[in-house]
Amino acid sequence: MATVKTAQPPGPRRNPATKRSPGRESGTVALQIAEGLGLLDGPKTKHFNAKVPPKLFQAAAKRVGTTSPAAVITAALASLATEDELGPWLARNWGTLADTPPELLDQIDL
Repeated sequence: MATVKTAQPPGPRRNPATKRSPGRESGTVALQIAEGLGLLDGPKTKHFNAKVPPKLFQAAAKRVGTTSPAAVITAALASLATEDELGPWLARNWGTLADTPPELLDQIDL
């Protein structure tokens, strides 16, 4: 007797240009390094309330690929926290960069 599987309804559709959670789904090198270092683990309990220049935020949001303030701040903090790790990360991954998605490579200023 054959079993019939019912299709699960698709989850909510996301517009990748406007909503992308940092870390696992993000392509930024800083977020990947931060995740590898365990900096993105644990609960999100730190709250920020800051005013920033709109052009600065828009440029950062465009670079990260989201307009979510939390995602932009997380990416910015990851960039600061991991800037000294970029060289070692490149050295470890040099042979595998050919397998890296072009979108990710475009984010690295070579």
